[in-house]
Amino acid sequence: MAREKGLTEIPMIMYEPHREPYVQEPSAPEYRGQEGGYEYPSPPPYSYRETVERPVYMVSQPPVILAGIFSSKPASTICPSCHQHITTQVTYRLGRLSYLLCTSLCMIGCCFGCCFVPLLMKIFKDADHYCPFCQFHIYRYKRL
Repeated sequence: MAREKGLTEIPMIMYEPHREPYVQEPSAPEYRGQEGGYEYPSPPPYSYRETVERPVYMVSQPPVILAGIFSSKPASTICPSCHQHITTQVTYRLGRLSYLLCTSLCMIGCCFGCCFVPLLMKIFKDADHYCPFCQFHIYRYKRL
């Protein structure tokens, strides 16, 4: 009847996995009474690896100044763009401190030109550090 409908029967064979009989391993050495105490197995053999000492070569590199050490003066560092040891070129620009001082001087009554003094002096401006060779902007030192 199965062959009449076009169905074929596929014989199924079930395989049982081969299992080894369970052998319980001892968890601790047996106690021998007061005569011998516990017997412990001998430790594994010590493997000795010979270490080869290689000479260490020290290469002196120029000091790299981190971002926190920059100030309003030129600093010695290594340019991240051209990788040369340089002394930075500093340009000054107006920053928050300049505008804050100008506004506060204007508010206390120095409106006749004295309030513009912080906009003209370098000590109140932010400093931009550039590489003198590739003109890469390295760091901006902000006063405020």
